[in-house]
Amino acid sequence: MTVPAQRRTAVSAQDYREAMSLLAVPVCVVTTRADGENRGLTASTVTGVSLDPPLVSVAVARSSSCHGTLTRAPQFVINVLGDDQRHLATRFSTRDIDRFAGEGVSTLPGTELPVITDAHALYRCALRQVVPVGDHDLLIGELTDVRLRPEARPLTWYRRAFHRPEQHG
Repeated sequence: MTVPAQRRTAVSAQDYREAMSLLAVPVCVVTTRADGENRGLTASTVTGVSLDPPLVSVAVARSSSCHGTLTRAPQFVINVLGDDQRHLATRFSTRDIDRFAGEGVSTLPGTELPVITDAHALYRCALRQVVPVGDHDLLIGELTDVRLRPEARPLTWYRRAFHRPEQHG
């Protein structure tokens, strides 16, 4: 459903950025392989969409250097980073470098899909739909495999900085 224009509220880009910075979110690296090429980016806009079937979404800016590959690839992996993987979040958000060079990256066994080694969680997804929304596209993926490392603590993004959750319980 599209909301009629007269009901929309005009919010400045700065106000929007400030409001979104107050949402604490897990830091993820989305990876794929297509056309013989590994591609990946750091993402903080990942969410569960449906239980049956198991669907997730990730927002990818159309201006991203990975956009074309991610929207064409039949599969992608959402790597939820652990609190000790801040350097990988930074690497995968840096432009004009080989994001897959160096430690911390491997291949998902039985596939050619690149993954973050020892991620807090891996969600292997089959691309089901690409939905244009504003200046981003939502990739809707159906989970085909989940690998968890629950003993790790996730890395979070809040107020434009990385944080590690405090241990509770």
